[in-house]
Amino acid sequence: MDYISEVFSNMSMGFQLMADPIILLYCFAGVVLGAFIGALPGLGPSCGIAILLPATYGMDPTSGIIMLCGIYYGAMYGGSITAILINVPGDAASVCTTLDGYPMARRGEGGKALGMSAFSSFIAGTIGTIMFMFLAPFIAKYALTFGASEFFALMLLGLTSVAGMAGKSLSKAFLAALMGLFISVIGLDLITGQQRFVFGNVNLYSGIDFIPLAMGVFGMTELMLTSKADEIHIDVDKATLKIRNLFPNKKEWKICMPHIMSGTFLGFGLGMIPGNGATVASFLAYDLAKRTSHRGKEFGTGCIEGVAAPEAANNSAVSGALIPMLTLGVPGSAATAVLMGALMMMNVTPGPFLFSDHPETAWGLIASMYIGNIIMVVLACVCLGLFVKILNVKPHTLNAVVLAFILIGAYTLQNSMFTVGLTVFFSVLGYFMKKLGVPAAPMVLALVLGALTESSLRRALIIADSNFLNMLSRPITAVILVLVVLMAFSAPLKNLFLNRKNKNAVHS
Repeated sequence: MDYISEVFSNMSMGFQLMADPIILLYCFAGVVLGAFIGALPGLGPSCGIAILLPATYGMDPTSGIIMLCGIYYGAMYGGSITAILINVPGDAASVCTTLDGYPMARRGEGGKALGMSAFSSFIAGTIGTIMFMFLAPFIAKYALTFGASEFFALMLLGLTSVAGMAGKSLSKAFLAALMGLFISVIGLDLITGQQRFVFGNVNLYSGIDFIPLAMGVFGMTELMLTSKADEIHIDVDKATLKIRNLFPNKKEWKICMPHIMSGTFLGFGLGMIPGNGATVASFLAYDLAKRTSHRGKEFGTGCIEGVAAPEAANNSAVSGALIPMLTLGVPGSAATAVLMGALMMMNVTPGPFLFSDHPETAWGLIASMYIGNIIMVVLACVCLGLFVKILNVKPHTLNAVVLAFILIGAYTLQNSMFTVGLTVFFSVLGYFMKKLGVPAAPMVLALVLGALTESSLRRALIIADSNFLNMLSRPITAVILVLVVLMAFSAPLKNLFLNRKNKNAVHS
């Protein structure tokens, strides 16, 4: 009871912070911008956060992280707009939404599909936030017993999530991670102060910040790839976008609620596991809904529960993904890696001490998630026509505005053209990586975790008199390292099993 009363006491502090009109405005701006970015094909949450990151420069940590998290879950909903209306998912997590959402739109039920997407996202986001509210401080309190060796093991656990970001090629994901680790050691040595790979350039003494890299490989690279894309024209019956047509009827609610609840809990649980994230959650939730629905054979022809389940899963996965990032300092996805870097830029280190050292930031963020979900569902009802119109903006006009924002933001970080040059360099690097099928997310993850991993390891070895076995004698460290080994080999073993299964199927 004491723990529950403490949680509610802290939540009241969080809502008091949200009563500040300025912070409320930042929350609103984040959700709106996230929804617009999510609605643009090819731009996902990680790209949106990276592009708009410079806008938070100079903000206090609470306002900054509330705005960036608003972009995160706003973009998760925004991706469903194009998925339903034109069969083009805004990001990978919205792929399953196209399977039944677009057929619904084609038969004149686009508004209802968009409404169910918004309402299921709201329900899942609210339930996910409640679970986040009770779990996060508990995990953070337990993690306060962690020392340098435990933090090193946790950082390694975070790096194993590279396997979950691998896509088609695990080797290419590891290559990207190694590139990120190399970039993380550039600058002055954290312990001895020696120069490493700076080649006499004083601009590199402080190392390479993750912001130019994130804006380059996520923002400018996407602009380069979409600059030749055809313009998207949407012809949508305006009647389907009226508010009265967005509300599902009682029968549809009765059909969808079980799938919304199962998608919510599935998405939250998978979101907590580094490397899974919203994409895997949405696919599994859709598959589960198809298996358990009484009309599973009709999925793919416009079943409304086929929209509700994946949208609930990908939104609740946001709350789940924030738990390891905020309480343990282990980002499990590209978006949370960028968010973690943003907090560190604001001199707030995610981890067990976040809730004790920066309670206003932690609890203000949780309170903002409740309010942000309300803002999101109101936007879906009122501003849907505006979201559709932005998709008809000519690509070269939109790209020019975004590019200007990125370059100006890169310059204002340190008032230096060197940072602009780094951003352009990483955009070119990201372009070739994209063409070669090398994922960018592992590189960002490795850059964010690289310095933390090195410093934790060296501090742990100093404490253990340079004896690695002394580190392993700590029970929590040993358990986490066992998890590291299991996570590291799970993906290769899974691929090996599937290959053998496929060969056996061919022979039989």
